Amino acid sequence: MKKSSRPILGLAVLVLAAAAVFVWNPWAAADKAKSAGKPPPLVGVTTSRTLDLPVLFAAQGHIVPLNQVDVRPLVAGVIRTVNFREGDEVKPGQLLFELDAADVVAQLRRAEANANQIRAQMDDATRDLNRTLQLVKSGFMSAAVVDTARSKAESLQAQYKAALADVESARVRVGYMRIVSPIAGKAGALAVHPGSLAQPGDTAALVSIVQFDPISVEFTLPERNLAAVRDAHAAGATQVGIDLDDGTRRTGQLSFIDNRVNASTGTIGLKATFENADRHLWPGAYARVALNAGTSKGSVVLPPQAVLEGPEGHFVFQLGADDKVALHPVRLLRIQDNNAVVEGLDNGATVVVEGARGLRDGVAVAIDKSAAPATAANAGGAAK
Repeated sequence: MKKSSRPILGLAVLVLAAAAVFVWNPWAAADKAKSAGKPPPLVGVTTSRTLDLPVLFAAQGHIVPLNQVDVRPLVAGVIRTVNFREGDEVKPGQLLFELDAADVVAQLRRAEANANQIRAQMDDATRDLNRTLQLVKSGFMSAAVVDTARSKAESLQAQYKAALADVESARVRVGYMRIVSPIAGKAGALAVHPGSLAQPGDTAALVSIVQFDPISVEFTLPERNLAAVRDAHAAGATQVGIDLDDGTRRTGQLSFIDNRVNASTGTIGLKATFENADRHLWPGAYARVALNAGTSKGSVVLPPQAVLEGPEGHFVFQLGADDKVALHPVRLLRIQDNNAVVEGLDNGATVVVEGARGLRDGVAVAIDKSAAPATAANAGGAAK
């Protein structure tokens, strides 16, 4: 009995193994059949097209004056008069402050008296020299006396020139007692009052004067926009607008492009000049800036969602004649009014705009004909 049970046990094992194969193999076969019959991904497509787009760049900036002067004294002195009020509009050459000039006026008078004294001595020495020359010619005096008289006259002439220089220096110091405005602008807060001691080394200026008209706006743009701005500026085709609080826009001209790109931020600094007779633009205020750098002819545009970004840059999935997509690299220039402006793609190319998630290069796709065709927007608006 024990010997006959072993063949029966082995047969049972074989039967169970065959049953397992029968149970699992149909599922695997079904999965394989299902995988082989999987439909291609459904995508929406669009066609690239060309537009003549205004090249507009949006930025944020601040209003800055073209000229700003901190008025300081050139010599120490007591403030005698203040001839304007805080916040006044001043003109070039307008008297702002007068310092007590009694001491420097006295120095000028002393210098003038000294010059006059030396002038009298010089004139007397010159007359002596002329008389000596006449006596030498007549034989009444030796030639050595002439040399002495000439040396004295020349020495006094040199002293007289030095005295005149002292007079001029004293006169300049007297002029420093009157402090005038070097520019036209609006005066700021006063740091001194009559009776205050003003000194050249003081930390605070007597007053700060800021030019309001014309005025400037400074802002930055990404480095990638530099070429377009530079070319348009060279052609005289750049305009800059700023949006005012009342909803209107004021237009000025690009006046400055910095001579280097900021390596830490990847931006280039620019300035634009605006008329400001109404004093609406105030130094230090925030400004929303829109720069018009001319027109870009025949720009290739796509809906922004069609342009994807990967480790190696921007790209699109271009649809081929065999209904397979190919990864096509492009250069994204800017997003302008819902248009992605790109380089590296031909006009009329068919690209995937919806359903690109999960696609790979060379994958066959099916076009969703029920979806509304996506197209780029019309031209206009500022670039981002």
